[in-house]
Amino acid sequence: MELFNHYKPVKKIKAVEGGSVKWIVTIKQWFHQGFTYLDHTEMFWRVVWEFVPFSFVFSMLYWGVGLKLWVCVLVGFLVSHTLNWIFNFNFWTCIDFTFPSVHNPGNDATIDYLRRMQERIRKNDVITGCMIYGSMSRAVWHDKSDLDMRIIGKSGFWNGFKIYWAVFKERLIAVREKQPLDLYQADSVKFLKRMRTDEYPIFLKCDDSRLRKFYGGGISTVRFDDITHLNELGRKVK
Repeated sequence: MELFNHYKPVKKIKAVEGGSVKWIVTIKQWFHQGFTYLDHTEMFWRVVWEFVPFSFVFSMLYWGVGLKLWVCVLVGFLVSHTLNWIFNFNFWTCIDFTFPSVHNPGNDATIDYLRRMQERIRKNDVITGCMIYGSMSRAVWHDKSDLDMRIIGKSGFWNGFKIYWAVFKERLIAVREKQPLDLYQADSVKFLKRMRTDEYPIFLKCDDSRLRKFYGGGISTVRFDDITHLNELGRKVK
């Protein structure tokens, strides 16, 4: 597939082993939290999820405590935005990219984590595809790599919410297990065209004709019991 043999450079600011702390990563990620990157469904529910804790904090401070309006708005925003940054974004990716000495949990722990994640995804009948991109797909995964993943599913408003809820729960699990999970919800394969052209995905699940048409035939899902190192799953870039 020639489409996936061409290199498309993407610049990322991140800390490297033995280098300096990159505070700019934390600052930028806290502010934008990937919002402009989100597909439409995830963007909608992300706004809702931002509004819920904001409303609670604002109401408590304004009507309960009696603070000034601008103070309530500011504190409500800071609390809501920080909670979403920790629990509804890619928190450990940010930490990994900020501090040179922070690493992902390692090969064996990540294999086990992905195996369990795959089981959860397989049992979810609304999710039709789950893919890994990034360094793992290029067979250059290392101890400061994140997990660059996308999920796609059935169309419809209610299905979109259920997929969003599944993504949210996966992010919570990743926070608990200190996995640098960079996971987003795709409404269609159009969203997947944003990925690097030299990264043919590793499929945890593929029950979607749109994916088979987009990536071509011969798609097979990974079996984590058959590997000893994550770079066995990727395809070296030509």
